[in-house]
Amino acid sequence: MSPELTLLVQTLVILTVPVALWRFFGLRHAVPLVCVQILVGIALGPSGFGRLAPELFRLVFSPTALTPISGIATMAVLLFGYVTGLHLEPSGIMRRGRAFAFVAASSLGVPTIAGFLGGLWLAALNPAEVGADIGPVGFAAAIGISIGVTALPVLGAILREMNLLGHRLADIALGIAAVDDAVLWLLLGAMMAVFAGDGSSSYRLIVSLCGTPVYLIVMYRYVRPYLQRVSPVLLRDGEMSERALAALCGVALGSAIATQLLGLHYVFGAFIAGALMPNELRHVILDRLQSVVIAILMPFFFMTTGLRTLIDLNSLGFLDILSVATVIAIAGKILGAMLAARLTGESWADSFTLGALVQPRGLMALVVLTVLLDRGIITGNTFSALTLMAVITTLLAMPLARLGLRLGERQHLVAAPSQPVPTTVND
Repeated sequence: MSPELTLLVQTLVILTVPVALWRFFGLRHAVPLVCVQILVGIALGPSGFGRLAPELFRLVFSPTALTPISGIATMAVLLFGYVTGLHLEPSGIMRRGRAFAFVAASSLGVPTIAGFLGGLWLAALNPAEVGADIGPVGFAAAIGISIGVTALPVLGAILREMNLLGHRLADIALGIAAVDDAVLWLLLGAMMAVFAGDGSSSYRLIVSLCGTPVYLIVMYRYVRPYLQRVSPVLLRDGEMSERALAALCGVALGSAIATQLLGLHYVFGAFIAGALMPNELRHVILDRLQSVVIAILMPFFFMTTGLRTLIDLNSLGFLDILSVATVIAIAGKILGAMLAARLTGESWADSFTLGALVQPRGLMALVVLTVLLDRGIITGNTFSALTLMAVITTLLAMPLARLGLRLGERQHLVAAPSQPVPTTVND
């Protein structure tokens, strides 16, 4: 096939097959579309299609044939980081109060710390999975960050499917996801700075550690105020022109280039650009950008992720990492959010529902894992195991949340006072 025809066939498969399967099997109200997209990407990779039809696999998915797909996937991840940052509204989060901050910190801290400790144990159990330039601590930190993730866009999709948007618990869960992802991006950026490049260049390490604070100061003290001043020009009657949208995407690209030069990752710079965007601009940009990024561009990233995912059930390291990470991820998120919410006055049922809602990792985990793999912090085997962990936890979010809601309804029925029986009084 010609390169153009190959690209068209790949695009047709990437964009239509997951949606067709999702609708044909009636999975809409049970499974987020992102899970089907990820699983289709894995099935089309070396674990599935590559084993069933190796010659055809090499023809369609050879490194040369995948070059255009890889470029689209790079832009998809960059814009996804930008969209994720746009969801973070610092002023709105600050108004939520101490109880919210406590729940958000617990829902992030418990699984991340538990993941770090589990990562240390996994590093001792499977030393071959630890990179020579990283060490057990770096490996464990990567496991902790991957487990602490909550995928904000996937959570939004789950809430839409469950008709929970606008519900009190849904608003709290969205706020927690925004805070957790922001902190985890900062932690990921710090890890990239410590393990700059291949981890062996002291010059690049110094550049990262010294340049990152300067970059953040410039973005906060100069770029954000400038965008606030020009926002009335960029918005006319609440509408944004194509040129204005292109200019604001250019800000994300410039920020991404800066962080890439600093030895971090370009997605971190795109996230910072979105997080520092003035409030009057962020919602307009999201309306124009989010659907295209999630529905059209990110499936190309799923394809490249699937081609990197090799499921080897004969590998003890794969099974160890998958089982330990999955158990810690599920228990850590639910217990971290549930216990903190209960201490702040929520019922046990609502606390459990909140823990279930912040469970999905989906898109966010895949982006984080790709960054870690690109930097050599995790191996391909670890990448595959943690990718499956992200899919499993995302699949469980919706049924666990429905269980919590049913428990809450029963609690309200039991707690509701019985209606008085009318009586007549004879004179």
